[in-house]
Amino acid sequence: MDRGLDKKALITFYAITLPVSFLIEVLYIFGGNELWMSLLMWVPGIVGIICAKKFYPKQKALGLLSKVKPLYIILGIIIPVIYLVPSYLISWGILKDPTKGIDSLPASALGEMGASISGIIFVIVSFVPMIFISAMTAAGEEIGWRGFAYPVLERTFGPVKAVLINGLIWALWHVPMIIGGVYQSQVNYVYGVIMFIVEVMIITVLFCWTRSVSGSVIPAILLHSVHNLVDQIYLQPLSTNDKVPYFAGEQGFITILFGAVIVAVIILRWRKTRTA
Repeated sequence: MDRGLDKKALITFYAITLPVSFLIEVLYIFGGNELWMSLLMWVPGIVGIICAKKFYPKQKALGLLSKVKPLYIILGIIIPVIYLVPSYLISWGILKDPTKGIDSLPASALGEMGASISGIIFVIVSFVPMIFISAMTAAGEEIGWRGFAYPVLERTFGPVKAVLINGLIWALWHVPMIIGGVYQSQVNYVYGVIMFIVEVMIITVLFCWTRSVSGSVIPAILLHSVHNLVDQIYLQPLSTNDKVPYFAGEQGFITILFGAVIVAVIILRWRKTRTA
């Protein structure tokens, strides 16, 4: 690969993605229209698609059409469940949060239409369709951050620096919305920003690992989609204690601990595959 071309591609990608994203974030903060959020999540993807066609027209640079082993599809679905569900269960236990009960989920998601539906049945029946619905926005971020940017970063800086750069930029990309009070704003600002950055850096390892070893961006899209679904649609709405976000979720220290354990295992496996 041409390193000069890679650096030019990265500079172009970030030089367009970051200022355009910031403008949309400002509009979202002051306008409050959820359509701005959906558009924001597709800014990295749209810019990534344009950059892929401009700089790597003869390559499958985004990893969308690459063959992927079923193992990585399965991991993309179950890993977020592994670090999110136990962290919420432990948090509810520590805080003695009575929660709203699983039968409240259908009404939370569907309104009056879901009032008479069993919560367990709702989760079972809705899980796969909701993954695809969640992926409609998650794919926008992943096509850009992991599909396009990460492989170029890895070729340019190596895997360690590539993950750090990828994760830090992705984390800081969210910060204006946290400070603006429109995203993950249930906790103290200072605590929230710090812990959010820590958690994003941790899960970035998972996302980049799947992109690197599978050669496809699809597992990363699934990771992102299931993470958002399980956290924001299934678990957050069950909590009643205002302190839960300090313990579980995208700023929760227990979720961070579970994620760190998984990442430690992944790093060991990743190193073995690269040295084999």
